Amino acid sequence: MLLYLPVIIPEVALGAALLTFFGVVEMRLSLWTVVIAHVVFSVSYVAIVVRARLSGLDPSLEEAARDLGAGPFETFRRVTLPLILPGIAASALLVFTLSIDDYVVTSFVAGVGSTTLPLHIYSMLKVGVTPEVNAVSTLLFAVTVVLIVLAHRLLQGSLEEG
Repeated sequence: MLLYLPVIIPEVALGAALLTFFGVVEMRLSLWTVVIAHVVFSVSYVAIVVRARLSGLDPSLEEAARDLGAGPFETFRRVTLPLILPGIAASALLVFTLSIDDYVVTSFVAGVGSTTLPLHIYSMLKVGVTPEVNAVSTLLFAVTVVLIVLAHRLLQGSLEEG
């Protein structure tokens, strides 16, 4: 249940909690804290998507590989991994989309020298809406839509196969 917590709690609470944690462990805010924060809230989404793919996996395929003499690693590499690869790819696309779009958590944990694209766009908006802001926002929106559609198709294709 703790794995799903970042999906449930508001981003402001997650950002404040991560900032407090980094302060307690005396970790200086930098690009590394941004990466750690994004991994923390992304792992839940990966778990949800990959778990959904694993639930449709036929356990008899792994059993057959084991009966034919494959070891645990060989069974995973040749049977399980190819079957869950669409779920892994879809979750990677989903997490990339969520991560590149995240402003709230990033604004809490970003250090002085670490500026991500959402932070840069927001700082440009403080001056006023310029054509550059509109262009970057449109490209970001288009890339996000394309990645979500691609992830959806990967999941649909993998569900139809299984």
